[in-house]
Amino acid sequence: MMADPIWLTPVLRDAGLTVNELHGAYNRGHGDFGTIWGVLAHHTGSNPPSNNPNYIANHPSLGLASQLHLSRSGVFTLCGVGIAWHAGAGSWPGIPTNNGNQVLIGIEAENNGREGWSDAQYGAYVKGVAAILKRLGRGQDRVIGHKEYGAIQGKWDPGGMDMNLFRIRVGEAMRGRPAVIINMIDEAAGRNPWVGDRRSEREIVVGGDGKGRMVPFANAHIYFHPSVGAFPVPHADPALGPEKSGLFEAWASYNYERGPLGYPVREFTRLEKRDGRSTAGAVQAFQGGVLYRRDGDARGWFVTGVIGERWAAEGYEKGPLGYPVSNEYKRPDGGVVQDFEHGSMYWDPSGAVKILTEGE
Repeated sequence: MMADPIWLTPVLRDAGLTVNELHGAYNRGHGDFGTIWGVLAHHTGSNPPSNNPNYIANHPSLGLASQLHLSRSGVFTLCGVGIAWHAGAGSWPGIPTNNGNQVLIGIEAENNGREGWSDAQYGAYVKGVAAILKRLGRGQDRVIGHKEYGAIQGKWDPGGMDMNLFRIRVGEAMRGRPAVIINMIDEAAGRNPWVGDRRSEREIVVGGDGKGRMVPFANAHIYFHPSVGAFPVPHADPALGPEKSGLFEAWASYNYERGPLGYPVREFTRLEKRDGRSTAGAVQAFQGGVLYRRDGDARGWFVTGVIGERWAAEGYEKGPLGYPVSNEYKRPDGGVVQDFEHGSMYWDPSGAVKILTEGE
């Protein structure tokens, strides 16, 4: 769909939703859209009672920070129709790497990410996204969470929302079908048949809050938490063994979901030795970072935060630095360093990130 989405208000109202418009919305943005891929879901991150949509329309450092604001009561506000600065560094199939702003309509939902989602707000979120995607001629797969696209930054919004279940609900709304009860571990196994046979009849309780569930399969373990959904973590390649491959084994070394990485938040990706990569491997995003493991390595390493965002801007593992070969560690001067195949990245207490060559 080409051109700015000046149709947002009537499309949402036609879906039975309440929409307000801020003054100047039709002249606000950082340039004009070309082809719109879909929708990026966010939360504002602020506590109740309110998060003013004017802050989204006129963010002090970003300007227009999303096209739409969604209140806790389920009311949309149109903040702007031009390109908004909301996506940042990230990747997703079909979206230009680190360039999601140009192709994604952003929705900032008034929520701190931990308070839960009221029926009014969640229902409006589902109906609103469904209406937008129908207008774009897209399917339910064209809405993603910022935590999915921007995992390399450590993004976790929209917090407390299972995006796979959200997409299912959006699809039901697009087709006019009632919501049904879904077992998300079974759903994850269905969309990933490579996991093989189920190895346990029951779901095993995991996690410190007792809300997580896990089921082992022949080629993976599927983990579920209501805040993130269900995702398989793949076992080692039988040809290499667990000493030299396997994201599950690498994640286990960090104490599974109880460690710094937390639960998986995105499907794993196999990385082939091409397109500038030094070797093959695998990658998967978790709550606390993005875990990489090269084939043949004894362990995996994860990237996150400011260093992860800068590394993404440099081209990820296909860039000049290559794969990570350490986690972040502190320097005596208070800075933080992470080592990569062909250099290091240094975070200075001033907030700057720079690339170090050997000997620095």
